[in-house]
Amino acid sequence: MLLNQGELADLPANFGWGHAAISYVLSKFKDRAGARPKFPCTFGQNAVQRGNLRFLLIPYALDTSRYDLNILASGLRTYIEQTNINSIDLNRHRPLLVLFEPVTTLTTTDQFKQVFLEAMQFLIDEDNGPWPVHVSKDPAHNTWTMCFHGCELFVNVSHPGHVLRNSRNLGPGLAFVINPRKIFDIAAPADRKGRSITATIRRNIDIYDDVAHSPLLGSYLLGEAQWPQYMIPDNNEDDPLECPLHFK
Repeated sequence: MLLNQGELADLPANFGWGHAAISYVLSKFKDRAGARPKFPCTFGQNAVQRGNLRFLLIPYALDTSRYDLNILASGLRTYIEQTNINSIDLNRHRPLLVLFEPVTTLTTTDQFKQVFLEAMQFLIDEDNGPWPVHVSKDPAHNTWTMCFHGCELFVNVSHPGHVLRNSRNLGPGLAFVINPRKIFDIAAPADRKGRSITATIRRNIDIYDDVAHSPLLGSYLLGEAQWPQYMIPDNNEDDPLECPLHFK
């Protein structure tokens, strides 16, 4: 179910979990006296303040013990079609938060990894459009980024297994923050201003989290790999997640 930030009251009764999940995400951006500092991403703060977030809710089917990934594919396709990729306005841009229904039997980081990988593979398999010719299909290559419906994407994975990395924990369920990758070229270009913005956000992360920002974070424009940044470890010692995805 795809909805806008201001449509929380319109959720049907069977999406009560979605109401709680969205409310929790929004609470991460509220100022609380004496509590943790502001959420480190200033662009995320601005999007929430302007009411620009969009949410895609992915329910869990008890009869099949699986998430309905068809909703992910159709909702992401609609989101991309409703986003003017070629003329993105940083102040009006609408990030997409994909929230998976919390399930008591899915609680470990390894389980969240499995759902993430399954979701990415499903999108690849269900994508009827061509892979952009200028984007490599090798995740180790510096031109690779996740693509769907002709759009280059960046996928930020959050889950409750993050104990130290609070900025990657958006509630009791798995969450993807998905943006057209191009927005990062606009927000933090490969110049002095862009480097300053990136440095500020990373300093904010160091203050907000209980661990220093991940050394895996990097810039596409500087040729730094995207895949390791999607689902980063909770500490700075573990190896990055390997990519087992198969591309057409």
